[in-house]
Amino acid sequence: MARVPAIESPIPVLPGRGLQRLSQVLAFSTFVLIGLGGLVNSTGSGLSVPDWPTTYGRHLFLYPLSEWRGGILYEHTHRLVAALVGFLAFVQVLWTWLLPREERYRWLRGVSLTAFLLVVVQGVLGGLTVMLRLPTAISVSHALVAQIFFACTILLALGTSSRWHLVPPLQMVSLRRFFRISLSVWSVSFVQILFGALTRHTYSALAIPDFPLVFGGIFPPAWALNEQVFLHYLHRLIGFVLAGLMFWQGWELCRSQVPGRYIWGIGSIVLVLGQVLVGGWLVWSLRAVFPTTLHVVLGTAIWALNTMLFIRLWRWQWLTQHAQLA
Repeated sequence: MARVPAIESPIPVLPGRGLQRLSQVLAFSTFVLIGLGGLVNSTGSGLSVPDWPTTYGRHLFLYPLSEWRGGILYEHTHRLVAALVGFLAFVQVLWTWLLPREERYRWLRGVSLTAFLLVVVQGVLGGLTVMLRLPTAISVSHALVAQIFFACTILLALGTSSRWHLVPPLQMVSLRRFFRISLSVWSVSFVQILFGALTRHTYSALAIPDFPLVFGGIFPPAWALNEQVFLHYLHRLIGFVLAGLMFWQGWELCRSQVPGRYIWGIGSIVLVLGQVLVGGWLVWSLRAVFPTTLHVVLGTAIWALNTMLFIRLWRWQWLTQHAQLA
């Protein structure tokens, strides 16, 4: 394959490193927040603090440390980190909207505003889950909006990086091929997040008591089929489809000239293999706290990797096309 030398786009990098660092901290804090949300769910601590936005009638930041015990510790910590993420998202909006009123910054302002609105919606959904006592529809929406918001923070972190303006040393035909692969994997990742949230919030994680078999076979028997078994089975099926796609993606990337190919490729394979094993561990351990929380964390890491790769390939296509036209 002929290599095209990397060139730099004439569009300059964003001024200073402050905005880039803020975006990275926001994305990392969101990852931690989602992990804490998984811990709250796996420990059954969602209603340990029965009021919102206060904590047992006290201001969120004034609740005494001496009372942070058991489920209150998990839920209250989750709320505090959520408040931090909301504050960082607000600062991000202010910072990006103070950038020069130039065309190249318009998308950045739009994404930062979208992220802030999503975090506001997420906070309201979090409050409703408490006040309405964990209704499935709102709990699932809470989980999905969290991942969509996380994707926005990843886009902001990548978009404020100096590498955002580098054209990769790849032919357009190769970029298009890898982009199609990435789009498929990324889409299935989101569908899997949906069914993972449905499985978790309908208490269907142990609806099928064995793994990798299903009641000793491949398909659930008619006598065992109900809504919970159906959701759990779909979650497994989509999980195995995603695993196959990510193995394929990883193999193709390792054989390519994509920048960072071994990180992307090996990362895809290792993460999805670990997720399948942890999913089995979750069932074998009868939904123990550690594997249940780790399953959420690894699922979020898979979503982050696929989102970053998808954004990178989309951006590289755009830069390569414009570099060829220049």
